[in-house]
Order: sequence, then structure tokens, then C-alpha cells
Amino acid sequence: MLTNNHRHYIQNLLTHIEHEVQDGIATLEGDDPAALFPRYADYPDAKRIEVLRAHLARLRSVMRRFMDTQEMAYTTLPTIDASWGFQTRMSMARNAVFELRPSYVRGYGELDAQGEQDCRAMAAELGLLLDDIARELRRQPLLLPADRTKDALLVTLAEVIERHHLLELRSSVQILLAGQESDRVEVALLGRVSSGKSSLVNALLGQALLPVGAIPVTAVVTRIRHGDALRIRAIDLEGRVEEVSVDALPQYIAESGNAGNHRRLREVTIEVAADVLHSGVVLTDTPGLGSLHAKASAHALTYLPQCDLGIITIDASATLSLQDVDLARALQQAHASCLVLLTKSDTVSADALEQQRSYIERSLSEVLQEPVTVAEVSVAPSHSVSLHRWRDTELQTTLAACAAQSNERAQQRLGHLARRVSMMLEQALNEPSADTSPQAQQGSGAALDALSGAEATLRNLCSDLGYRGADVVLKDAVHVLMADAPEVPHHLGTLAGQLADEVVRDIVTQLQRVGKDLDDERLSAMLRGAPPFVLPPSDMPHRYLLRGPRAWRQYRLQRYLRQDWQAPLQHAFLAYAQELKDWLAHVCQQLRQSLGSGVLATQGSHAGEAAMRTDLERIRALLAGTHPTPPSVPSPRVEGKGC
Repeated sequence: MLTNNHRHYIQNLLTHIEHEVQDGIATLEGDDPAALFPRYADYPDAKRIEVLRAHLARLRSVMRRFMDTQEMAYTTLPTIDASWGFQTRMSMARNAVFELRPSYVRGYGELDAQGEQDCRAMAAELGLLLDDIARELRRQPLLLPADRTKDALLVTLAEVIERHHLLELRSSVQILLAGQESDRVEVALLGRVSSGKSSLVNALLGQALLPVGAIPVTAVVTRIRHGDALRIRAIDLEGRVEEVSVDALPQYIAESGNAGNHRRLREVTIEVAADVLHSGVVLTDTPGLGSLHAKASAHALTYLPQCDLGIITIDASATLSLQDVDLARALQQAHASCLVLLTKSDTVSADALEQQRSYIERSLSEVLQEPVTVAEVSVAPSHSVSLHRWRDTELQTTLAACAAQSNERAQQRLGHLARRVSMMLEQALNEPSADTSPQAQQGSGAALDALSGAEATLRNLCSDLGYRGADVVLKDAVHVLMADAPEVPHHLGTLAGQLADEVVRDIVTQLQRVGKDLDDERLSAMLRGAPPFVLPPSDMPHRYLLRGPRAWRQYRLQRYLRQDWQAPLQHAFLAYAQELKDWLAHVCQQLRQSLGSGVLATQGSHAGEAAMRTDLERIRALLAGTHPTPPSVPSPRVEGKGC
């Protein structure tokens, strides 16, 4: 009689035997006929493989008979998702690509300058392709509408993108297809970390549904639509759906429960009964720009092409930042309407609030070349009347205008996508094939190599900011504080923010040089979302009382500042430098994909040149008939309500 330990041991052995035989037979089915380096040769014919499968069936029969005789349960051993196994293989391949770098190849002999450049270029291109392969299982397949006559151009674009493997454009088609299937108005809450987005969503819903806090809270995109009963679902990167209870919601959408999005979620959807959602409005709470998880900030930016209205929230006690301006520009380029809100308006005086509102309106109007209106709101109970007034007047008016313009907005986005597809097909037809053009491959590889060099330099710049930023700020602060006597934390935060903005501008300038051959609009979109510098609250002195001669006061002030503020500033700059490096890595990854797309976009297409020409003519004909090229003027906005 077998004990449980015996059964467990034998079952492990039987599992191993079955897997080895099964994998061995799979080996005999042949390699990819297009393989550059075939693994095996002299494969048996299909009939012999069928016989081997019959042998495998007999083997399993013997195993099954033994297990039944010994009363062994058919317990399922721990398994992993096949996609994880695939990702592991891709990681191993990525490690091999890393060893193609000149520093490794030099170990096998002297390498001249041309050899180094060729190795770096090949490693960059292979790395780009492997990243695309690794992401493929996370992409959702295109589902064409049942009624293909609804929009011939959209259906044609979807078919062309799939046929020629223009993979980076599939998400744009999916957004347009989703918009066709409903009359929703997508509203996105956008802004920096802790600017009050989640609190505003709760106030609009009339219930405390989303977690809020002083630290960065939202970790993933959270979409809220109307439903008769509360229902929460989490959707992961593979498209799997999990029902979530309201008590467990913070464990999925908050940084405290899902730090760094370790659950690998694409988004969380919530259905709830709320008056503001009745007319088809979908509220989307996005991670704040400057989130500790760089990809969370990226998710907020990638949602922009999908929204009809963006509400930019700015803390009334803060000031307008580059990130806020970037969001406004991005909404304008996405043909989306925009509202700008000064949140937490109860925390500042009426005079300061009016100055802030006027400054933001004037600054954004100059940047966007169109009128901008800024409203002040607060979710504090004492300000509920003014919040409801804004919701029932300005917000509802803008939502109605967005619904009326939804078809026009969709046509603008569709026309933009069609012109982009046409440009990519034209480029593929006008240039030699990527498979037969060493010049094209060398040019792409050189651009990718230049990007790698720039990224290394800019990472060093971020490190310098982290280690030396505090010294620079304290040195400047001494001179200004001697001339004036503002509150020390506010002044230090302003100086530190200005220094951080200078570094961000340097980074953007260098990356613009690397991507100079890319489309200006696409390049601008990639370079958005740099995290803002925020000096955490401190219990250090806010003012210093200094007496005596100027030289003595300056010496004492410098000593006090270093004694009290050196450590907090150093810690803040080191943390910010890491955020900046994470953002830089994300931007450089996007740039790599775009720089490589000129050569690689249609490389996987097997449709041929004739099919490309036919598809290009179809798109041109449809585009000329229903989507004429728009004039180079700003798109129409919601009067008095946009940014």
C-alpha cells in the first residue's frame, strides 16, 4: 500500500515523463522554415509522428491504469500562465542581445570604430523588436464592427493595419471602434499628484467611492460609468476580468494596495448609480503626473486620445507647472475639450485665489492661442453650494457641447489616423525593403545608437541633480532671502522647482535633437509628462530672525539653512532624480519604437508591394471623399469653456 508521500513522489515522476515525451514529439514537428539558424534537421514525415502520438497515448493509458489501481487522485500540479513562460523566453533572448554590445564583443578580439557602431546598431534594433514581441500578448485583437458599412474608412484602416502589421497604430483604431459602438462622453480627470482628482470624482458622484489621501493614491486608470447596481471589475494586461468588492477596491487602484501596479492591471471599471453619469458620461480618474510609479503617469497620458473632455486639476496653493501646460496642449492636439479647475480653493485667501486664476488663464491662453476659463472649486462641505453650481452649469453645458461635437471629433481623429497610415505606406513604397537595404538598417540603427548615448548622458544629468541640487538651491536661497524675507519652505520649493524645470528642459531639448526626423506632433506627445518637483512638508523653521551687520547675517543665514534644510532637500532631490530617470526611460522606450518604425513598420508584412499600393489608393480615395485635409488652424473649441 502506497503512502501519501509515495503517491506524491510517483505523480511528480509521471508528470515529468509525460512532459519529456510530449515535448520530444513536438520537436519532431519541425522548425520554422524561415529560421536563420535551424535547430534540427532530417525531420520524420507526418505519418511517423502520428504513430509516435499513438505511443504517447499508450504511455498515458499505462499511467492512468496505475494511478487508478493505487487510488491516486488526479490532482492538478501548480502551473503558470503560458504567457509568463513566453515572457521568460523573451527575457533570456534580451540578455543575449545585451551581450552583443561592443564591451562584450571586444573580449574576442580588437574591434574597430565601424565594428563598434554596427554592433551597437544591431543590438538596438534587436532589442526594439524583442520588446515589441514581448508586448504582443498584452495587446487586444482588433474586433471589426458587424456593420462594416457604418464607416468604410475606419474598417479599411483596421484591415490595412492588420494586413501590414502596423502594430503601433492598433490602439488608435481600437479607440475609434469603441467610440462608434456607444454614445458615451469620456471625461478624464487629469493633473499632478495629489491635486484633488479622486476627491472631485467622489464629490461629483455624491459618494465616497474612490480612496483619497495626501500621498499619491491612484495607481491605475479607473473608469466609472452608470449602472443600476454597484459593480467593480479589474482588467489585467492579458484582458482577464476579476470581480472586486467595494471593500477591496483600494487594494486594486490605490498605491498603498497596488504599489507600482504589481497586479499588472490595465484599468478598473466601476458601474454605479449617479445622476452625473445618467446621460452617458464616463468619468475616468487617472494616476497623477509625477506618481512614484512612472508607468502610472504614462497611463494617464495614453488615455488622452480617448477622452472627449479633459478636466485639468491644479491645487490652488500650488502654481501652474510645465506638466499642466503639457496636458492642455495634449488635449488640444487630441481635439478634446478642456476645463481647468483650481481645486482646494478653501485653503487660500480670496485675493491669492484671484491672482492665481488670472495668472493661469493668461498663461494658458498665450500658450494655446485661444481663450481659457479657469474655475475655482472645493469639495469641503462649506463650499458644496458653489461646487454644485459649477457642476450644474459650466460642467453640464460643456458636456452637452461635447456630446453634440462627438461625431465631428471622431471624424477629425479618423482623418488624422488615415493620413498617418498613408504616410507609413508611402514611406515603405518609396524606400528599399528593410530586408535588402543595409543603408536603411544602418540609418535606423545609428539613430537608435544615438538615442542610447543620449539616454546615458541624461541619466547622468539626473544623478547630478539628485546629488548637487540641494547645494545649488541653498546657495541661491541665501542671496534672495537676504534681499527679502519670504517664508523659507515656499522660497526653497520655488527655487528647487525652477532648477528641476531647467533640467527637464535640457532633457527635452536633447531628445528633440535625437528625434528631429519624427513627426513634430508625435514627438511632442512623447516628451510630455515629466514629473514635477515637490518639496515635502517639513517642521523646519519658516523664518529666521537675523540681526547685525550684513556679512554676519548672511553667514548666520547660510549656516541655518544648511543645518535645517540640507538633509530634507537632499532627500527630496534624490527621490526626484529617480522619478526623472523612470520618466526618461519611458520616453526613450517610446522614441526607440518610433525611430525604428520607419524601417521596421512594414517589415513583417507578407502582403507585398502591390497590396500596399492598392491599400494606399483605397485610403486616399476614401480620405479625399469624406475627410479632406484640414487647414492648419486650431480646431474649433467649446466657446469660453476650453483650453
